[in-house]
Amino acid sequence: MKVGTMTKLWDVIRRRPVWAIAIGVLVVAGLASGVVFGQAILTPEEPAKAANTSANASTNATPADFTAFRSEQAGFELAYPASWSKLTTKDPQVLLLVSQGTEDSFLVRSLELQAPVGPPQLAAAKQLTDQIVMSNKTVQMVTEPKQIELGGLPGFFYFYSFKDTATEQDGVHSHYFLFNGKTMLSLVFQALPKEHFSASAPTFDKITSTFRVLKK
Repeated sequence: MKVGTMTKLWDVIRRRPVWAIAIGVLVVAGLASGVVFGQAILTPEEPAKAANTSANASTNATPADFTAFRSEQAGFELAYPASWSKLTTKDPQVLLLVSQGTEDSFLVRSLELQAPVGPPQLAAAKQLTDQIVMSNKTVQMVTEPKQIELGGLPGFFYFYSFKDTATEQDGVHSHYFLFNGKTMLSLVFQALPKEHFSASAPTFDKITSTFRVLKK
């Protein structure tokens, strides 16, 4: 999509309510599942258990073989495996896109909302995150969405399968939505094909454990 087209689209949708704005921008920009390269399926209980563990046990420790990433604008930092390749994107909302071949990938997207989201607004915010995830008609939920806290930020965790249109393979996304005031962060871990998830999950957990909010 050309920059001019995106600018015109933003002008049209910016007058809508905050949730409509977020949905319009994110869906057009490609946040809906399938945007990265690829995550696989454990038993239904395992990914949910892993999400709760990693979300509530975030540390500041950075593994020695990881590369640090910091975004002052979005107010967070984390780290990813040094062996992964950092990819370029023209989408200004995508702050980080890294991959290991075509099987594993990780994306961080940031969107500025018109109103802050905290614990009292989470019920309304879930309507937004549900619509973003389900905008891909191939999505099949593996576990029910869960309310979580990661790095002190409230949010939601989604674990779902999807059909990759490029390869016709089934993949899986481990998807976090986090709210830091008016900033909504989307962390998407992907494994393709889905059978690869069990091997990828420990690395995904390590990345998640490095996430922390920057002090203002």
